[in-house]
Amino acid sequence: MTLINGMEPTRREFALMAGAALAAAGTGTASAAPRPGVGAYPPDAWHQRMKRIVHVNFNERDPETFDVGKWADYLASCQAQMTYLSGTNVVAFYPTGLPDLPVSAWLKGRDVFGECVAAAKARGIRVMGRFSIDIAKSQLADRHPDWFCRTQDGALVRRSLVGAPDDPSASSEFAPTCQFSDYYTTFVPALFDEVLSRYPIDGIYSNGWPSPDAVVCYCPICRTIGDPHSRAYEDAFLKRAVELWGRYDALVKKHDARLIFTGNLGGGFRGGTLDLSALAATAPWFMADNQGRGGIGAPAWDASQQTRIGKAIVGNSPGGKGGDRPVTNITAGYEIAGDIRWRNVTGNAVEVRSRIHQTLAAGGVVHYHWLGYQQGFIEDRRWQKVGREVLAWQAANDRHFHNRRSIASVALVVSQRGNRLYDPPVGTDTLDAVQGMYQLLTEARIPFDVVLDRDLNAATLGRYQSLVLPNIALMGDAQAAAVTAFAKAGGGVLATFETGLYDEGGRPRDDFALGALFGMRRAGKRESFGQAATPNQPRFPGSSAIQRIERRHPILAGFEETDWIQGSSCRVPITIDGPPLLTHVAQYPWYPTEGVYSRQPHTGQPTLAVREAGGARLVYLAADVEAGYWRSGAADLGDLVTNALRWLAPAPPITVQGPGLVEVFGWETEPGYALHLVNHTNPGFRATAARGLSPLGPQLVRMTLPSPRPIRQASLLRAGQPLPLRQEGAVVEFTVPSLDEYEVVALEI
Repeated sequence: MTLINGMEPTRREFALMAGAALAAAGTGTASAAPRPGVGAYPPDAWHQRMKRIVHVNFNERDPETFDVGKWADYLASCQAQMTYLSGTNVVAFYPTGLPDLPVSAWLKGRDVFGECVAAAKARGIRVMGRFSIDIAKSQLADRHPDWFCRTQDGALVRRSLVGAPDDPSASSEFAPTCQFSDYYTTFVPALFDEVLSRYPIDGIYSNGWPSPDAVVCYCPICRTIGDPHSRAYEDAFLKRAVELWGRYDALVKKHDARLIFTGNLGGGFRGGTLDLSALAATAPWFMADNQGRGGIGAPAWDASQQTRIGKAIVGNSPGGKGGDRPVTNITAGYEIAGDIRWRNVTGNAVEVRSRIHQTLAAGGVVHYHWLGYQQGFIEDRRWQKVGREVLAWQAANDRHFHNRRSIASVALVVSQRGNRLYDPPVGTDTLDAVQGMYQLLTEARIPFDVVLDRDLNAATLGRYQSLVLPNIALMGDAQAAAVTAFAKAGGGVLATFETGLYDEGGRPRDDFALGALFGMRRAGKRESFGQAATPNQPRFPGSSAIQRIERRHPILAGFEETDWIQGSSCRVPITIDGPPLLTHVAQYPWYPTEGVYSRQPHTGQPTLAVREAGGARLVYLAADVEAGYWRSGAADLGDLVTNALRWLAPAPPITVQGPGLVEVFGWETEPGYALHLVNHTNPGFRATAARGLSPLGPQLVRMTLPSPRPIRQASLLRAGQPLPLRQEGAVVEFTVPSLDEYEVVALEI
């Protein structure tokens, strides 16, 4: 891979240091001791190769009209490799012998679960039993009051109302179960035992549990633990989840060592109140369960983010392979638009396809999902077409989706721990910075990997040319040392705002952990401009900060006709070594017009630190510029960060030039290489579900491959046609003639 600033010998030394770190950790070679859980899943295990999951959740009334053949034939038409099959603990779809397991009133002697297992197996489809152990019929509370979560006044927590939702007397049909109760230690294992003893399934999946957040409960057991909102309770919740996970895993393997147990992890970039790394270390795959782009303002690349963070969570494997277990990402066939869900009505086909495309492009496993047989096979059948067409196409090209490693040269750091512990300025959100940087990288068409802050070490960083730290406020000494070593080896680093101003526990530092690296020091507490005093009024209209250009530099390209540019809402006052490039302009009124001028246009306070040291290019932005861009879309903020990103690594391994908003992924695959282009060009890319995408014209691609081996064959997988290219050594150039929703360029060696 092309290295910046002629630093190949030093970067090679850093790669050797990374290898040494892996070896010291016992993960550097095939003969080394495996990490917990990973050694149990060899590369040829069935779930390591899966790419297509199709899953229909059953509702209680489904046995009334259920046609097992039609259900199984649809799965087969999608060439599904696995399905989740409803057991379940809420209501059984088989004749159970457990007295505390309600059976569907419409079952009428059938064994729908058993029929489905047989039909799926006959079509070569694996089956995971699905159990929503986080919830149960509230009628069981009469016999087992200790099984359920309670409110502070001792009532059952309400989940699904039967009757008018505004009627306070309405009963609750379902209620959340308490993880600390006997339900999890006695009933759930008995349920698993019964199903595993009767049916030749491939494992057990616990939907809704453990999930990334501790469940708030005031039952008598939980009251002895403490305040359910406290860190002590969350620690106890996590400890219990780890213990139960181990117990269920052992139970499943007692039936057959080849069987698998896994649970619901999820969490996205934000994460939750729990650190699930201990569970993720043993899970056979990471389950990302957000199903659709919910909420107003969510980005179009939501599914890409879910897959990327999942790959980061399950770990970075030796040799730069970027994760050694599958990441399954659910895409719902039903409609999720903004804050509304129509769970029995087909969703926008463009949005649904885009989520599947993003999952594949980011290296994930497609998990296509619908709710209800009657609703999806009799009432509304439109959702089936998307799954049948896209998944059958993927199956025909399956070999090109088995990735060996990413060939991105940029690492974007995400801190789920920081999201839990960091207190952002009023009116801002902890995700603003990473969301803004993600958008800017996507707009600039810079391929990148997501790396968790816990993985800031030589073994991980040695794979990249550039490291991006978007307000990674929490940083331990070891992490800071690894970033510094990376820079000294020639790696570029971009950091913003309060990066490194707190230790790993969230305690403030006296100065930046990376201050010496960037040649700057803190000169005061963080400041906010245009922010209200209370969270209830997050912002008021007004001017934000301005930055004055003091000297010219490539980072300031495009600003030749101005002496100042936009600033962001928040900054940390700093001093730097040497003369500044940008300085802060003091705030001034935005109204009345007679007063709209700065009373102090020259403060001399730097807002940018730029260095070239030992071959490394280093940039620190004192303001939350990328976060400000996410909140405002202000052009100067976006241009400043984009210039910094391009200056850090002037010779990226992949460049794609052309119109539109396109997310770019590059992979070394088993047959050779693959370039994935996902089109996000639509008016609602940061709004709600997309109804259509704007088709794009030619995309000019230049790739510097890890090896100069000749490309034997090149093709466009979605277009289904060969692709002419030019190759000189390790560099290949070609043009993708057009881009509709998604294209995959397959290069075979």
